[in-house]
Amino acid sequence: MSNVVADTRPVEEQALFNPAFLAVMIRRAAEEHEHRGGGRLLPVILAYLAVPLALHGPTRRQLPTHVTTQMGEWIRNHPDASAGLDVRARALRPLVSSGVTMALRHGLVVGEDGTLRALAIGRRPRGMARTAEVDACVCKAGFLGRWFAEQPDALTVLALWGLRP
Repeated sequence: MSNVVADTRPVEEQALFNPAFLAVMIRRAAEEHEHRGGGRLLPVILAYLAVPLALHGPTRRQLPTHVTTQMGEWIRNHPDASAGLDVRARALRPLVSSGVTMALRHGLVVGEDGTLRALAIGRRPRGMARTAEVDACVCKAGFLGRWFAEQPDALTVLALWGLRP
C-alpha cells in the first residue's frame, strides 16, 4: 500500500509553487543581483522577499521598470504593494526553501557564506514552452535582484519593505 498523499491544491497553485519554477526564479534573481551589484552576491534572505513579490500578480504588475527608481520612495508611494507582504512571505517560506534547496542540488546556484551565486545553465529543451505569466515572474525576479543590488545591504531592503529577518 502506498503512503502517497494527494495534493489537493488547485493545479495552477501546484504549478506556480513548483520548487523547480521557484529555483529558476531564485537563480535569475541571484544572477541579476551579482551582475548589477558588481560581483556582490544575493543574500539568501532576499530570495525569501523576491519570490513573494514576483509571484504576487498585483504587486508584480506595478513594480517599477527601472532599477534607478528609489526603493523607499516607491514603496511609500505604493503602500498596497507591501500590504500583506509579511503574511505572503511567511506563507511562502517553506516553498522558497524548497526552491533554494532544488537550485543548490541541481547546480543552478551555489551557496557562499549566506549568499547565492548563479551558475550557468543550459538552454531549455526544444518544445518546452513557457507561458507569458511564467516569463513575467522570472523576469520580475531578475528585476528584483538588480533592484536589491542598488541597496547597501539585505537588512536595508527588508526594512524598506517593513520586514525583519
